[in-house]
Amino acid sequence: MSSLIEYSAGMKKQFTATGYVVNQDHTRMLMIFHKTLECWLPPGGHVDPDEYPADAALREVLEETGVRARHVGAGALDLELDDPTEVQLPTPLAMAAQLIPESPKDVERIHMDAMYLLVADDHADLTALESEVHDVRWFTKNEVLGLSETKEGVRRFAHKQLQDISVDPHG
Repeated sequence: MSSLIEYSAGMKKQFTATGYVVNQDHTRMLMIFHKTLECWLPPGGHVDPDEYPADAALREVLEETGVRARHVGAGALDLELDDPTEVQLPTPLAMAAQLIPESPKDVERIHMDAMYLLVADDHADLTALESEVHDVRWFTKNEVLGLSETKEGVRRFAHKQLQDISVDPHG
């Protein structure tokens, strides 16, 4: 068992959703520079009480970057549901528990993050949500791997999900 799981027993936990947005050919990834955490991250945030996590990821991407993304596939297991009272939701690419430090707004807590693989047009206009985001940009795999101001999980996503390119066709 992870020491974080042991440490966080009984701690406040909140559901969040993150959109790992890549372009169509998986050579670039969309990220924001988060004002509070002061690092480059994929867009994401809290799941509202009235929404599904997959919808929260799309909403957060649009709010924080101005980009309309879409989910890539529904998951590895298709349950082939044919029941008006049950539907299969898009499956997260991964789930993580993240320790969020105490702040003036909240106590130390855990974000239970559903991480979704999304795709979007990397030529779309970018609009940073100024209240939460300093900047928004597309990054190549090598750029993400070289970032000092990001999290290890973001680098690992880029390493596994982004394609190498010898010359960036987008300049």
